[in-house]
Amino acid sequence: KQLSKENNRSCASCHDPSKAFTDGLSTSVSVDGHSSLPRNAPTLWNVALQRNLFLDNRSFSLEDQVMQVLNNAKEMHGSAQEAAKKILEHVEYRTMYSTAYPGASEETAAQNICNAIACYERTLVALNSKFDRHMRGKPVLNRQEIDGFNLFMGKAKCGTCHFIPLFSGAKPPRYYYNETEVIGVPDNNTKINARLDEDEGRYLITGLPLHKYSFKTTTLRNIVLTAPYMHNGVFKTLEEVVEFYDNGGGRGLDIAPRNQTLPFEKLNLTRAEKKNLITFLATLTDTIPGKKIY
Repeated sequence: KQLSKENNRSCASCHDPSKAFTDGLSTSVSVDGHSSLPRNAPTLWNVALQRNLFLDNRSFSLEDQVMQVLNNAKEMHGSAQEAAKKILEHVEYRTMYSTAYPGASEETAAQNICNAIACYERTLVALNSKFDRHMRGKPVLNRQEIDGFNLFMGKAKCGTCHFIPLFSGAKPPRYYYNETEVIGVPDNNTKINARLDEDEGRYLITGLPLHKYSFKTTTLRNIVLTAPYMHNGVFKTLEEVVEFYDNGGGRGLDIAPRNQTLPFEKLNLTRAEKKNLITFLATLTDTIPGKKIY
């Protein structure tokens, strides 16, 4: 918690290991303890395998992502420089720091501490879910789960944006960029007088009209552990998410922006198909880092 100005907040305040490194809130709480941050806290599992970070894709390295959070007035209410100085005043931390970064100057302390946190995040790789084991030749998926996977890659069209193996917008075959999409997310969970969420997403970074209301296509690994969903946490359950997509996203609520990239057509999934799709998504759960996969 010494990373924050008032010693009241750590990375784990918003990225709780017991919740797949999320916080279970629609949007995270600000450092003041009562107001809300604008967006939902994403999972940190497999974050080392992502080329773009934050829900608007604005960062390209874990070190930069950590630095931005430490410098954010509403997230940590301080600066990375001050946090580094404060941490190195503690004998135990100073000893560990000297061991990890021998001969490092005071001027590089903030960058090095960001690097240390990023190095820890890079250990959070887990690719041994039930789905992974099945794909490596061990037949562990049941009939409903297999049907759900076929729906994911077929009728439900999930796989057109959530690419295997990370089930995110990391685009094959080179996986060098994580795509963003415009799906028309509402600002509240209602079908009556629905309104488009005002957050303009990646447009606030690039200023390009095609990016208005565009957000990173996040990973679906550990999805059953990371509710609520969407950049604003508007949907509390996977059933609500599937229903939203089944009706054509924002178009189904008559709030779609003109640049919605999600197909407007309804998917017409049956009740059984929706259930099997969610059953499949549960096979992507895996929170054991470094487990031997062969």
